[in-house]
Amino acid sequence: MKLKNTLLITLTICLLSACKTTEIYSDFDPNAKFDSYSNFMVLQHMKSMPVNDNTKGWIHSAINKQMTNRGYNENKSPDLLVKVMIKTKTKETTSLQRNDNFYYGSTYYPYGWGLNTGVNKVNYDTHTEGTIIIDIIDREKKELIWQGRASGAAKNGKKLTEESVDRIINKLFNTYPLAPGK
Repeated sequence: MKLKNTLLITLTICLLSACKTTEIYSDFDPNAKFDSYSNFMVLQHMKSMPVNDNTKGWIHSAINKQMTNRGYNENKSPDLLVKVMIKTKTKETTSLQRNDNFYYGSTYYPYGWGLNTGVNKVNYDTHTEGTIIIDIIDREKKELIWQGRASGAAKNGKKLTEESVDRIINKLFNTYPLAPGK
């Protein structure tokens, strides 16, 4: 029974640590009346973003789906402007792999016990971390009413897929003050 509980706790910790791939942050204007807006437009300035055209299309589609689920309509003369930014940062990490093994005898010291405490290998890793920032702006007042940010979306060279982009945008819009279906 004790082994079963230990395995269950270990499995839970592993699953929770695996879920922490994307950090979500959002903020909104508490005075904004999110249910008073009726339409939106995603700004077409994504040409300069450091992602390919497929990813830009997936982002636009995922945002469109989230806004439509909240009762907004996409329109060329909108109440809300949706601005999308993507920032990337390259990070370098260094790690040492130690060889802390006991041995009996070696080439240089053939008799007796010993402890090998040398550094066996130095690993260098370069990876890119990405952050997607979505601003929703009241077009008439020219004020930011909501901002959502997801960091770590492009960590460790993982390729973004349509499903992963949709999942990230969905997590981001879970913090939006107006729930879907309203």
